[in-house]
Amino acid sequence: MHKRLYNHIKTLLFPCLAFSVVAGFLSAVIITVFKILAENVIHLSNTLYGAVRTNPIYLPLLILGAVSVGLVASLVLTHSRSCRGGGIPTSVAAIRGIVSFRWYASIFVLPFSALLTFLCGLPLGTEGPCVQMGTAVGNGVITCLGSKKHKGWRRYIMTGGASAGFSVATSSPIAAIIFSMEELHKKFSPILLTVVSLSVISAQVTTQIFASIGIGSVGLFEIPEIAAISPKIFFAPLLVGIVCGLGSILFTRLYHCIDKIMHAILKKLPVKVVIPLLFACVSVIGYFLSDSLGTGHTLTDRVFRAEITWYGLILLFLIRAVLMIVSNTSGATGGIFLPTIAFGALLGGLCAEAMIALGLVGAEHYILMVVLGISAFLGATSRIPITACVFAVESLGGTNNVLSVIIATIVALLVVESSGLEDFTDSVIKAKVRSISKGKEPTVIEVPLTVNRASFAVGKELQDILWPTSCVVISVKHTVDNHETIGISEGDVITVRYKTYNPVATAEEFECLVGVQSEHIKSLMNP
Repeated sequence: MHKRLYNHIKTLLFPCLAFSVVAGFLSAVIITVFKILAENVIHLSNTLYGAVRTNPIYLPLLILGAVSVGLVASLVLTHSRSCRGGGIPTSVAAIRGIVSFRWYASIFVLPFSALLTFLCGLPLGTEGPCVQMGTAVGNGVITCLGSKKHKGWRRYIMTGGASAGFSVATSSPIAAIIFSMEELHKKFSPILLTVVSLSVISAQVTTQIFASIGIGSVGLFEIPEIAAISPKIFFAPLLVGIVCGLGSILFTRLYHCIDKIMHAILKKLPVKVVIPLLFACVSVIGYFLSDSLGTGHTLTDRVFRAEITWYGLILLFLIRAVLMIVSNTSGATGGIFLPTIAFGALLGGLCAEAMIALGLVGAEHYILMVVLGISAFLGATSRIPITACVFAVESLGGTNNVLSVIIATIVALLVVESSGLEDFTDSVIKAKVRSISKGKEPTVIEVPLTVNRASFAVGKELQDILWPTSCVVISVKHTVDNHETIGISEGDVITVRYKTYNPVATAEEFECLVGVQSEHIKSLMNP
């Protein structure tokens, strides 16, 4: 009994606690520094664009500067493919085991690449790099601090780091925990929940300490308390949900169209040509339309303050959608979560303007309609309705209107589901896999795995283990009939079927979970 308890503490509780807390702390430190640098670079970018607008004679210099920054960014992206595209899709793909990435590049090179994006004003967010850096920190913690027998914790701690990064970037710890289940893995696991919660708590405590001494901030938006709406106008969230659902369909279809075009362009033109051209185009558009630039945070603030006309809301939605999708599909570094929030705010603001003009709702409900638009568009586009609702309640002042938030989000989700479109994040992941695999077909492998003594899988339930992506457990043959044994036991034979683009890397991941296999089994796993 005492020996089993000791082993339980040694192999489960201690590594779970230690690695999770360290990953959360380091993620918070690194991301706080990055956010401060990003704020300063964004401020510098706004200052430069403002100076050129007051002195149009310097527009050629602005374009030349954007091209120069684009050339530097293209060199980074050429030599570090881990820095390409949205940080959240990259993290999702890495955590699920779909792609591999260099964790040290994501910690040291990715921030520099992202700052170049923000300097030029591309409409990509800061939260994507934050999540990817958190994922990389989790990987680095296991690589540097864990022994060989701890390698099975890698994807768990990567998830903890990613969730910590999400919580620091959005100031939404509860939403971050839900996000890890709903988006990163699309499954619930007690062990995963424990790891993520510990990492998020560690990160939040660290950021709160920093904020108390004047380093960084802990809020995303400053929104006043919103009064609850009357049940008589519950049609309002219904209408917002329908509009945001239709907007999500338009946005996703636009992504697929632009992705095909950019894929064809990137086949003919190298990144070192495409990225400088993109940066130059953004600088020209940003010169004439300042709200088309940036992460979307300032734009969302302006929508909350009702500073944009109804036709401006439509124009900005279309222009920013095209620019954001082109930027993302080209491989430029930056997130898509904050821009998605901005799109939802634009649609919510448009709905509010229309309903107030028609006398359907009062002007005092304007901010609530914007909040509903953010939740509905975010939940429908990325198929994360629970995360979107929690985020709206936790960070956007929706505490008094939980039912309205749920109605708008679920209605938008139903509208999108009726179209048969896949979610935006999965579309981005597929494009990333297509780019990495370069047309290769995955190998399908079916093999029996024998669980080694003291391996990661021993003592854990089958559903608690994060198997490599596309893995299906066909059968489990227990070799020991012992009612006192918890979960998987030494000597159990687990037959799995999976498909992979990299059989060697996938075989190594399986061995991290169940232990080293015989040479015969290794030959089956590496055809």
